[in-house]
Amino acid sequence: MGDDAKDLRSYLTLVQEQAPELWLKVERGVELHYEMTAFVKKLGVRGRDPVVCFERVVGTEHPVVCNLFASRKAIALGLECQAEEMNEGYLSRLRNPVAPHIVKEGPVKEVVQRGDEVDLTSLPVPRHHGEDAGPYISAGVCIVKNTEGQSVNMGMYRFMVSGSNEGGMFINPIHHGGELLRQSEKRNEPLEMAIVVGHHPALAIASQNNEPLGTDDYALAGGLLGEPLLLVPAETLSFPVPAAAEIVIEGEILPGVRKDEAPFGEYTMNYGMKRKSPVFRVKAITHRRDYLFHDIIPSSREHLGLWIVPSKEANLYKKIKAVFPTVKEVCLPLNGSGYHAYVSIEKVRDGDGKNVLLTLLGSEYMLKHAVVVDDDIDIHNDDEVLWAISTRVQADQDVFIVPRARSSVLDPSSYGLESLFSGEGMVTKMGIDATRPVGIDFPKRVNVPQEVWDRIDPDDFLSL
Repeated sequence: MGDDAKDLRSYLTLVQEQAPELWLKVERGVELHYEMTAFVKKLGVRGRDPVVCFERVVGTEHPVVCNLFASRKAIALGLECQAEEMNEGYLSRLRNPVAPHIVKEGPVKEVVQRGDEVDLTSLPVPRHHGEDAGPYISAGVCIVKNTEGQSVNMGMYRFMVSGSNEGGMFINPIHHGGELLRQSEKRNEPLEMAIVVGHHPALAIASQNNEPLGTDDYALAGGLLGEPLLLVPAETLSFPVPAAAEIVIEGEILPGVRKDEAPFGEYTMNYGMKRKSPVFRVKAITHRRDYLFHDIIPSSREHLGLWIVPSKEANLYKKIKAVFPTVKEVCLPLNGSGYHAYVSIEKVRDGDGKNVLLTLLGSEYMLKHAVVVDDDIDIHNDDEVLWAISTRVQADQDVFIVPRARSSVLDPSSYGLESLFSGEGMVTKMGIDATRPVGIDFPKRVNVPQEVWDRIDPDDFLSL
């Protein structure tokens, strides 16, 4: 296996070389439980979202890295494109999958544990929030084989470590992993799974794609990497696993077995409720001798950034652009927990805004609230979107609602047919048309002449 294969380490080097402002090494010792979460979240409050490497974590000799997906620039670095071009760059690479390449050995095989040697509790798995039911592997890319052929499906599912060789795993039934589990349980068979902890961000980003079930996600990861994903035969599974991973946990989900799992701090910034979840039984763990442990801080910008940017945002852009060529850009702001969407359009005729909103809300089941604005609004700036709502919206004309629509069961405000706030996944969707009317002399935005705006740099006038 070539030393230049893209992996977690090559990405961290790229960050340090190309965006040193996004790299932060913490050399002071931190506790495994809670302290890393507090540190990263306090940085976020101060407007800082660097990739963080905790060099000294109490109880382990292995560094813990996190916050890889907390900023658009960090995500864009993983896709080797500019942040403002990320949606197009992601879609372009997705259209050009690269088949994986199997090698005989890789660094993830430096240490192999099987059977009684397996001990999940030896890994530095943290507790993140005060009421979490246990330590959670939050950054595990979960890989299962598709029903037909040898291709695989990848997803990321929270994994509560409950013993040396067992844990509880929440898999949303409507996700691809949930469907493959349903099919497996229907046959009364265990579902083989590999959990990858630590690899190039492209692997995790590929796991969030919306391609049809049956697509080979290893090939999609290769497309995002721009090179074949290197695979090595697994110890106990019938499909190969990423050779350049830091850690691979091999095992199976037991058919029909459910145990208590959660609470867990979810992307909504609330605790996900306790539920009976599938049980994952570990059969082998392989890892590098000097592995880096990748952790995603839940209920943070990183948690949101991974599953929203770029996969959900770019795919929503692709869908809406195919119907409305006048769409300029789509943004799923991280502060909306994946439930808000902003879209800018070149408005040609009255009614365009509402038609875009109807298509938008129907194209992504998670969306609750969507706002359409003119293309003079920067939809990556909440201040501008809120300004457009303040000055271009009359509620009786520009706002509409759709009650009893489907969204996420993790939305704490979702309801059922007969109960409020029950977490049954029904919501009332809302569209806001914040575009100016066509054919009316609507007041113009103030502006500084463009030539002056481009020329003036405040730093030139300030003494340093």
